[in-house]
Amino acid sequence: MARRIASSNLGGSDTYLYALAHCADTTLATISSDDRLHLLDTTNLKTLHTASHSGVACLQAGGRSHLVTGGRDGLIRCWDTRAKQVSQFAEPRSNGVSSLACVDNYIAAGTESTKEGLGDVSVLLYDTRNASAPLRQYNESHTDTITQLTFHPNQPNLLLSGSTDGLVSIFDVNHADEEDALQQVLNPRSAVHCAGFLAQDQAYVVSTDEQFSIHTLAKTAAEDEQVPPPIEFGNVREKLECMYVVNVLLQPDGPPLMAYGDTEKQSLSISSLGTPGAWGFGQKVGLPGAHGEEIVRDLLLIGKRAFSCGEDGAVKAWDLGW
Repeated sequence: MARRIASSNLGGSDTYLYALAHCADTTLATISSDDRLHLLDTTNLKTLHTASHSGVACLQAGGRSHLVTGGRDGLIRCWDTRAKQVSQFAEPRSNGVSSLACVDNYIAAGTESTKEGLGDVSVLLYDTRNASAPLRQYNESHTDTITQLTFHPNQPNLLLSGSTDGLVSIFDVNHADEEDALQQVLNPRSAVHCAGFLAQDQAYVVSTDEQFSIHTLAKTAAEDEQVPPPIEFGNVREKLECMYVVNVLLQPDGPPLMAYGDTEKQSLSISSLGTPGAWGFGQKVGLPGAHGEEIVRDLLLIGKRAFSCGEDGAVKAWDLGW
């Protein structure tokens, strides 16, 4: 059983906290529904700095000393550890930015749908050394809001995107042409809540109706390549005795983990997902009390501690006892 060791209320019950990111050794960041970026000390969750980003919707760490936010104002902003803006990028059509991913000097951004049909939604790649225009722009692979972006941990040229259109796309961003860049399309058949690379050659998808699946990545982009069928876990709510999945967490040492919650039980839990060839729900750690009756929006691991944020406007730190 985990033990709560610190808590910080950043806006009261009317303020939602959307996401967490770890920047520098002892700096934690979160974004809130009142359009604020908050930087906290990981040791005690005291506020270090705050900044404003109109319509802020997503947050990522852009390296050891930078943070990146995206907003419904169509802007991507980079910040240092004092919450001072250091650079800014614009979505070419001023569409809202709904998801982000960062690797080295590159930022990937996904946009919100404006319901204008094919070509309305974009996956963009920016080089932070040249803010004038996106380096890559893929407009034809999704038809609804991009909810998830992530780079492959060992092959940073591979970018995964998930969307509320029920598709997950794998791009090789070394290619400028979208048809050449699109390597594989996964079809979980429901809007994507979260998705990412689970192992060197596998990706996971969790849908908004809590369907969990693991997919093998294609070795080439050839249409006739035989790829094994996905491992389907179905709706995990019954298996995990929960109401919703928060996210899937990758550890540098140890198996991947799934975080999930239940507002009626006021619970938040983390379960091991096993290893390649033996995927399944294993050892479980409970975080008692969680965020009360409010939904947990994000959970982040830093060493032997976990940090959570939710719709109660609070960030909480937990000693996992590992």
